[in-house]
Amino acid sequence: MSIEKINHFVQSLNYEQMYSSGSKVKLLRQAIGEYQSSLGLQRLEWTEHGLVGKFIANKQYDIKNTQLFDLLENHGVLSKVVRIKLKQLNETEKLLLQEFCKVGNEYLRFTPNRGIGGHNEGELSVYRKNITNKNIYELLDQWKHYKRIYSSFFEQWESIRNLACKEMLRTNQHKITLPVGKLSVVIPDPNIDTDAAYKMGGGKLLRRSGKINMEQVRLYAAKGYFSLSQVYKHLQVENIQTKYLLLTLKSERNMMEGLVQQNNRYSWINLQSEAAWEI
Repeated sequence: MSIEKINHFVQSLNYEQMYSSGSKVKLLRQAIGEYQSSLGLQRLEWTEHGLVGKFIANKQYDIKNTQLFDLLENHGVLSKVVRIKLKQLNETEKLLLQEFCKVGNEYLRFTPNRGIGGHNEGELSVYRKNITNKNIYELLDQWKHYKRIYSSFFEQWESIRNLACKEMLRTNQHKITLPVGKLSVVIPDPNIDTDAAYKMGGGKLLRRSGKINMEQVRLYAAKGYFSLSQVYKHLQVENIQTKYLLLTLKSERNMMEGLVQQNNRYSWINLQSEAAWEI
């Protein structure tokens, strides 16, 4: 049984090793990022190690902007680019839209008993001091070492956890207490059919309770409903967060290829839409 495998994974100390190696990966990434920052380089490649470090700026926009909602509604796509969750509605709206709910994918939450897993501050403190004496190449070697360990354990854990979740749903069990901790099936707050919500409460309801999905906005821009320049004219930057990524060159290549494929998809959609508008 998958539930018994959860127990075995934790009792065999695999769970603790997963957390320990994961914590070391974070400490090493931070140290490598600080080294790269001291050089003033946004991207730094260590070819011999097959790794690359890069700083990425993530812009956070004010997507509750009234002008943006006006633009989307005036072009007839507001209900296509907004997401609404049940908890964002009042009781009357919840009742009226209950049949138009779509439940998200359930997942399993494991709450370990006290003293199991988590961070061993003593061990981490010693390791934190230890890495200050190492050069950048030793840090990179250790990052790769602990990253492999963490990824191996994490893949096992996710597989067991997903199977245990299915088993609990199949046997109609939502909570189980094990010798090592507690298992709980978490059912996410359902999403609402936004077309139904728009028919019921119009743009006012979507503006109050909805959250704009920028990926969908880009999709409808590619379809020719409006231009992205029109969208960004109404977007104000609220915050810019810089994130440091440390990844293999292969992972970076896959990431870039994914972006290229996405842009190509949007370009193809745009060409198809232009042809359709001309008919």
